[in-house]
Amino acid sequence: MSDFYTYRNKFSQRRRKRRAVLVLLVLLALVCVAAGWFWHQKMGAAPQEPSPSVQPVATASPATPESSVVQEPVQTAARTPERIVQAVDTATWNTSTAVAQTIDTEYLNTDHRMIGVPMLGTVTTNYFDTVTFVGDSIASGLGIYQTGLPNAKFATYTSAGVNSFVNNVTMKNAVTGVQETPMETIVATQPDYVYILVGTNNLVTQGGEDSFLAYYERLIDMLREQLNPGVIIYIQAIPGVQETVVQTKPGLENGRIFTVNDLLANLALRKGCYFVNIREVLTNPSDGSQIDDYQVTDGVHFNAAGYRAWAEYLATHTVWNRRSQYSGQNPYYIYGA
Repeated sequence: MSDFYTYRNKFSQRRRKRRAVLVLLVLLALVCVAAGWFWHQKMGAAPQEPSPSVQPVATASPATPESSVVQEPVQTAARTPERIVQAVDTATWNTSTAVAQTIDTEYLNTDHRMIGVPMLGTVTTNYFDTVTFVGDSIASGLGIYQTGLPNAKFATYTSAGVNSFVNNVTMKNAVTGVQETPMETIVATQPDYVYILVGTNNLVTQGGEDSFLAYYERLIDMLREQLNPGVIIYIQAIPGVQETVVQTKPGLENGRIFTVNDLLANLALRKGCYFVNIREVLTNPSDGSQIDDYQVTDGVHFNAAGYRAWAEYLATHTVWNRRSQYSGQNPYYIYGA
């Protein structure tokens, strides 16, 4: 059996052979270049024989006063080249006035599963210190249960719909128990990030998706108007419910919830928000119904395990931000952004 030194000697021999071949190739290339240069110099130095030509014999003529006058060259006017492309009057378009929209910005056939923020590192708990959760009682569980978000702010209210926020109805905060008006509470927190989850109470009544989306869009506009310009808004998907809920609340049919989430993903694209598909961790992929391990008696809300899974999902599905701190490797260095 060969030892290490025998292997190293064989490896050194192969390396010396490769180097020798490389040197020979370089020398051959230099010889070819030198031969080409020498041939070019030899051919360029060959004398060129003048071709014989018959030159007319000039006959002397007597000088006359007219012939002694120096003839000045005739001046010809310079010819201006014709333009191939006609001149363009830029004054008709080089303006700073508003231009009419010519492209439809509506996103059609949006699948919310394709729009959701992907997994990108895991932010530390202090990321949520400047987060305000906005929504109904379903979102309140993130603040009621021990989910590892002790410093997050909550503007979440029982039985609240998206119209409750737009109309600034006085409601009882489901986490703090304080009677308040939602927008005043949200503005007082001055968050860096806003997470919205609202709509289940609106969907209890069948129909009215257009009105629901109009109110939702107005809510986003109000948040942008009253919060800092750099606030980042996340729209969370509406979770599915247990299959039996539809018997008493027909509007909460899981197929309909799926369609409404497509509309919310569309809204997020149009309004410059991020869509977080929390359904990935809270519902069954086959029919969109609530995972049985997370159910409570009403089939709509979640137990403590469900809210912990929800909080972990949010920590691993954020958009990269230079201010964020991550557990483990920073995605900035992983992706070379």
